[in-house]
Amino acid sequence: MADEPLDQSEDLDAVYRRHSRELWAIFYSQCSDRERSYDAVQECFLRLHAYQGEPIRDVRAWLLRVGQNWLRDVARRKSSKPTATLDEMPNQQLSPEHFLSSDENRDSIRQCLQQMLEDDRKVLVMKYALDWSSVQMSKVLDCSPAAVDMRLSRARRRLAELLEEQGYSHE
Repeated sequence: MADEPLDQSEDLDAVYRRHSRELWAIFYSQCSDRERSYDAVQECFLRLHAYQGEPIRDVRAWLLRVGQNWLRDVARRKSSKPTATLDEMPNQQLSPEHFLSSDENRDSIRQCLQQMLEDDRKVLVMKYALDWSSVQMSKVLDCSPAAVDMRLSRARRRLAELLEEQGYSHE
């Protein structure tokens, strides 16, 4: 999705409303950390606000590059590799046995997600963590909804294969 050049008179709030959600989703798919993803989005817009250089031709691409570089710098400084976090479903009443079993399943899924390609992780996060439709995802990924469905199908199959390697069966 090529974006129009940044109009210097354009309100920063309008740019934020247009791009922040998508940026957060992309950054979350890369680092699997809600807070760090939010911080990356904030850093992008702080740097955009302070930017005094040449006119930006593609604001979305510029913001993505700034955020991805920031995430990489933070990971290097903290000397930690990103770990996936899959959040609890709200208001669930689980037995201790079910909770432990679910926790083990989430850990296995986290490990498998870390082994997957970034593009596969991205579509799975958008679908299952953000509950986005194929149409919403197609706008972010700059492809058709049918292509998103194909990517999602392939990513689910790859995840299932990795889980099978860890001893889980299709259920």
